[in-house]
Amino acid sequence: MAALVTRIRGAHSTKSLCRCFSSKVNIEQSNPVRGMKDRFGDENKRFQWINDKGAKIASLYGFDQITTPILEYSQVFERTLGVSSDVVGKELYSFEDKGGSRLTMRPEGTAGITRALISQKLHNDLPQKFYYSGPMFRHERPQKGRLRQFEQFGIEVYGQSHASSDVETIELASEFLKSLGLDSASLEINTLGDNASRHNYRTALTEYLSKYTDKLSEDSVNRLTTNPLRILDSKSPQDIAILENSPVLSDYLSDTSKERFTFITKTLEHMEIPFTINPRLVRGLDYYQDTVFEFKVTSPLLGAQQGTVLAGGRYDGLVEKMGGPVGVSSIGWAAGLERLSLLVEDDKIPSSVRPIAIIPVPDRGGSDFSAELETNNNNIIPSVMALHSHAMSVGAALRAKGLRVEFMHLTGSSSSKSQLPKQLARASKMNASHAVLIGTDEMQKGVVTLKDLDKTEQQRCPVDDLVHALSAQ
Repeated sequence: MAALVTRIRGAHSTKSLCRCFSSKVNIEQSNPVRGMKDRFGDENKRFQWINDKGAKIASLYGFDQITTPILEYSQVFERTLGVSSDVVGKELYSFEDKGGSRLTMRPEGTAGITRALISQKLHNDLPQKFYYSGPMFRHERPQKGRLRQFEQFGIEVYGQSHASSDVETIELASEFLKSLGLDSASLEINTLGDNASRHNYRTALTEYLSKYTDKLSEDSVNRLTTNPLRILDSKSPQDIAILENSPVLSDYLSDTSKERFTFITKTLEHMEIPFTINPRLVRGLDYYQDTVFEFKVTSPLLGAQQGTVLAGGRYDGLVEKMGGPVGVSSIGWAAGLERLSLLVEDDKIPSSVRPIAIIPVPDRGGSDFSAELETNNNNIIPSVMALHSHAMSVGAALRAKGLRVEFMHLTGSSSSKSQLPKQLARASKMNASHAVLIGTDEMQKGVVTLKDLDKTEQQRCPVDDLVHALSAQ
C-alpha cells in the first residue's frame, strides 16, 4: 500500500488520493450484473436441498461427483456446441486474457466434462458416470426462471452404448423430479436417428423449407444452410405454421435407429414411465443424436414458454469430435435449478435446525466489564473475561454433540443487565429453541440457567447435564 501511495503522489496530492479512496462507488456498480443475482437465506436452502436430492439419487445409480473449471478455452464450446447454435452465435461470455488466450465462461456442463474425460485419460477406464452441479453463463434475455448466471444439476455417462442406458438415464431423471415432489412432470421423447438417418432427413427438410424462404423467420432462413433441424425448435408463429406439413423425421429413420427407439419406448412402457413421442423435439446444441428427451411442467410460476425443467439426450460422437478416441458413447441430462426452485412446494424444504442461544450475563452476580478493565491489573484475568471464556466453552461442548449454537455477543459499552432483554429478543427472532444464561454465580457453581423460549419457562441445571436437559424438552 505504501508503494502504491508513493507512486500516486507524483501525480496527485494526498488530499486528492484520500478523495479517490473515500469516494462513493457508482450505484450501478453496487448492484449485481443484469441477469445475475445474489442468493441467500431460504432461497439458498432450496437450491442446496435440490442439489442434495440430485446427488443422493445419482449415487444410488452408481454416479460419482465431478467438478470442472468455470473457465475453459473457447474452442471447447465452439467445437462441440456448433457454430450455428444460438449459444455460440449469441450467448457466450468470451474474452481474451492477458496471455492472449481466448476463454469462455461455461454455458453448459457436458463439453467441459467431456474435455476432462479426455485430458485426464478417464476414457481408458470406461464406463464413467458423473453427476455435477454449479453455475453456467449465457448472455440471453433474463426472464422468470432464466438468468444469465444460472445453476444446473446434471449427469453424464460415458462408455455405455446399449439402448438400456438411455432408459436408465431417463429413469434417473424421473426419480430425481419425483424426489422433489414434481410427479406431474411430463416426459416428451424423440429420436434424431443415426448419422445416415439425419442426413436423409436433413436433405428432405431443406428441400421442403426452401420453398418458404420468403415466409420463414430470419433466424430460420439462416439455419436453413447451417443446421435446418434447429428450425423444428422455432417458436416463431410463421415457422410453426410452415412446419405443420413438413417431413417427419421418423419417416427417414434407418432400421437400426427404429429398432433402438422401439426398444426404448417399449422398455419405458414396461417400467411404467409415461411419455409422449414428440416428432418435432430437437435439442438446441449440435452434438445430439439418437435419443433426445425433455421433462416439462405446465405452471404459471414459470411464465410463458418456460415449461422445460430437465432435458438431455445421447451424443456418441462428442468425445471423438473433441479429439478423444473413436467409439466412446455418451448420454446425459441437465436440470435448471432456478425453475425447479420456483416449482418446489415450501413444505418440501426441511426447516433449519433451531439453534441454542448462549448468553453470558456478567451482571448476574458479577461486575461490569469496563469497570473491571479499569480496576484489575493487566496480568489478572477479569472475571467477566473468565465468564466469556467459560460460556464459549459451554457452546463448544454443545457443538461437539452436534447441536447448533449461536453465541450472543455483547454490543457496545452498555451494561449486560440492560442488554439481556434485547439478547433474548434476538434469540427468539433467530428462532432459537432455548437460551442458556450464564452469569458469574452460575459459572462458580457449575450450573446454567436454561430458558425454554417457546414456553417461557426456565430452570437451573448442571453444565454436565445440559445436553440431556435439552434433549428431554
